[in-house]
Parts: sequence; C-alpha cells; structure tokens
Amino acid sequence: MYRRLIRGIVERGQTGELLAAARVAFEHQDNRGIRARTALWAAMTGPTNAVSIVMDFNTLEELERLNDLATQDSQFAGIWADVERHLLPGRTDASIHRLSYHSEGLISAEEATAPRRFLRLMTGEVLPGKGREFVLSLSEALRYQSERGVDATTSVWSALSGGTNGIAIAGEFDSMAELERFDDLALQDAEFARFRRATREAMAFLTTHVELMRNVL
Repeated sequence: MYRRLIRGIVERGQTGELLAAARVAFEHQDNRGIRARTALWAAMTGPTNAVSIVMDFNTLEELERLNDLATQDSQFAGIWADVERHLLPGRTDASIHRLSYHSEGLISAEEATAPRRFLRLMTGEVLPGKGREFVLSLSEALRYQSERGVDATTSVWSALSGGTNGIAIAGEFDSMAELERFDDLALQDAEFARFRRATREAMAFLTTHVELMRNVL
C-alpha cells in the first residue's frame, strides 16, 4: 500500500468547515472510482489545531489517478481547494509513503480495518545501515506487546518523498485506556523497554517525534 499524507494547521474557528469540505472531497473521489482508506486526524499534543489527512492506496497507479483527477476534473480541484482554504497558508506539507509492515499482514486498502479512534505516531529517520536492526527490534516489540494483550493496529511506513530514510510508526487504538496500557507496558516492563530502546537506537538522534491524535473523520 501507499500513503498520501497531508499535514497542516486549521485556521482558527474553521474545524467544522474543514471536516465538511474533507467529507465532500472523500465522497467525490470515491464516486469517481478511486478507492482509498481515508481518515482525518486531529492533534491531541503539540499545536491542538494541527491535522493530518491520510489516504491509503493499493498501488502507486491508484494514487496517481487521484493526482490526475485533481488536474483534469475542475470540480474536484475546486473541492480540494475548499479543503485547503481552511488550512493556514504556508503550513501545509504533503508526502508519499510506502507500507513496510502491517500488524494484520499483507493486506489491501479495502481489507484494512477502519481507522480506530486514537493514533500514536512516531516519526524519525533510520540510521544508514541500521535498517535490518530497526525492522528486527520493531517486529519483536510489536509481537511482545500483542502477547501482553495490547490491542492495536500497527503499521510502519517508509518515506518515498523528502528524506528517504524517513520512517513513521503508526499505532491505532480504540480507547485512551488501551493507549495508556501501551504506555504502562513501556514504563513497567523491562523487556518491552529493551525492544523499544533498540528500535530508537537504530534511528537518528533528535529526529524522533511522537504525536497523539484522535480520529475526527
């Protein structure tokens, strides 16, 4: 799968209008035969008016169809312009990512579960030559947390634009209580802490950033 991620800051008092505009955009592209797992996440940490618009596609060709629609369909272009109108100018960033790991195995965008209520997103850069260590430590940590009853949908995405060592680890949870169970495990379980430390040590120092978000669309 491939992910198109748009990050931005909502204009003050424009959240409701942004959600309405994004809903229209998602419905329009779906009606034009473009299938994608879509979600809009609102920040719970950092700037609380920050948002992330996520669209997952089975192939790059499907993603490119969306880009073609935006350039060839004036109605669709106008719809997305309305979405962007509610975001602060100069604060929007778009990026493309490839799925490297999914806790549900090899799946398509259609087979993926619907977005859960809360998202813990860790982003950063993998150190050159540390890709194998990163994948190994991460897979061990995810297996361990699953065996300890932490219910989460986890995916790992590698950057295709910007810094090509960029990585994003997305953990989706159904409740804050479940997310807190994950944090408690990290604090109280030495073995889990060891796995997570190994993962972070394979990432470039000071590039790691953690955000919490809630699903709003």
